[in-house]
Order: sequence, then structure tokens, then C-alpha cells
Amino acid sequence: MISDEVAKELERGKLDYGLYRALLINHGKRGEKAFFYLKEKRVKRYRDFFVVVGEEEHVVDNSFCDCPDFQINLKAKKACAHILAVYIAKKLKLYDEVDAYYVDFME
Repeated sequence: MISDEVAKELERGKLDYGLYRALLINHGKRGEKAFFYLKEKRVKRYRDFFVVVGEEEHVVDNSFCDCPDFQINLKAKKACAHILAVYIAKKLKLYDEVDAYYVDFME
């Protein structure tokens, strides 16, 4: 899912330029977006799912995302920006905890 270079940067445990650079070089615009989501504290952990808040909210469950980029453009074969953000957020513990089930808020 992530490159060796990003994994190496994650071992340092910091959301800094080194991680940004690794994400941009190895994952392009999706990596840059993921870094933005983390920097802006847009990753939320509910009891049932992780949610990344952008223009819309996207549900991430393991290596699945409900966004069109993941489902249509990437054909569920590579990680989208939301999956990358959640993966990194878990490693660095950079998410807000919401003591509720996300499905209770879905329409």
C-alpha cells in the first residue's frame, strides 16, 4: 500500500517535510492530499469506521474507501488519498476519536 520510503519516514514518527516529500515523490497528488488531511486534522475515528473529511466525508475501512477515485480511477488496486491518510494517522496516532458509530449519522 505504501512505499518503503514512506514507511521509513513513518518510523521517525513525525508529520514533517521528510514525510511530505516521501508521500509526494512516491504517491504523487494523492500523497500530497493525504498529508494535507493529516496536517489539517481531518481524520476521525468512529467506533465502526475511520472518516476523512474533505469537501465530502469519505468512509475508510481497512483498505477500502467509498470515494470515486478509489472505486473508479484506481479500480480498488491502489490506495487513494483517504486510505493513505488513515494508514498514516493510525501509525502516528493523528486522528480525533468520536465516541459514536458513524452509521448513526449516515442518511
